Amino acid sequence: MRSSAGILVLGSALILAAASPAAGQQPFLTDDAEVTPSGHWHFQYSNEYDVLQKSAYPNLRQDWQNFVFQYGLAPHVEVNVDFPLILIENGGGLRNAFGFGDIDFAAKWKIVEEVPGSKRPAFTVNVAVELPTGNEYKQLGSGLADYGVNLILQKSLAPTTLLHVNAGIQFAGNTQTGVVGIHTPGRILSSGVSVTRDVSPVLHLGIDLNGAEVRDGGPKERQLQLSVGGNYSLTADDTFDFSVFTGWEGAPRVGFLVGLSITP
Repeated sequence: MRSSAGILVLGSALILAAASPAAGQQPFLTDDAEVTPSGHWHFQYSNEYDVLQKSAYPNLRQDWQNFVFQYGLAPHVEVNVDFPLILIENGGGLRNAFGFGDIDFAAKWKIVEEVPGSKRPAFTVNVAVELPTGNEYKQLGSGLADYGVNLILQKSLAPTTLLHVNAGIQFAGNTQTGVVGIHTPGRILSSGVSVTRDVSPVLHLGIDLNGAEVRDGGPKERQLQLSVGGNYSLTADDTFDFSVFTGWEGAPRVGFLVGLSITP
């Protein structure tokens, strides 16, 4: 989907929306507390189309496909690797760029399970490292090694409604994927909140607000993104994922995401 007309594909989905707990965080930036069961694989594919902020000129739009492989390494422990394939559409006579971005490795440990009827939420820790494998000259990669940690709380508000809260710190690097995100390297604080609801046995909807800010000296950069979207169950284990979003500062001005979550 590499035309701005593609944004209309999900126009009718602009309703309260979000990810199914069993399918991980896709299509949102705010993560959930769930992990892939021990000994099992999970695969996520997404295609995100972004219309960039006017301040990003001569960069106009970005289309990136992300491939995520997750494996349950042990009970309550998941490891994953993901890599984006990025197209950057430019103006001002600058050639478009296309290629693979920076590769990311992560480990996720669900430390506390939520007990039904208890006030205690589920608690998960995610640690991630991103390597500068993308071409920095073409803006496909940041040229920096990133590493950080994200804390995840998850609480049932009702039998079919979940609250997710994230708080993270990136100790080095930046949050760039292609030309989207915070460009200034340093300590970056992030936070997010999402509410998800099972509207029916096959449709899961919700809303997500996620932001970040670099806290070191020098230029102050922020990003803030509001998303609505969800999942439609194709089978007992596989979902079609979708969202539309708007953003400010380092986030895309508007965009949409479609994808698949598959458990073999």
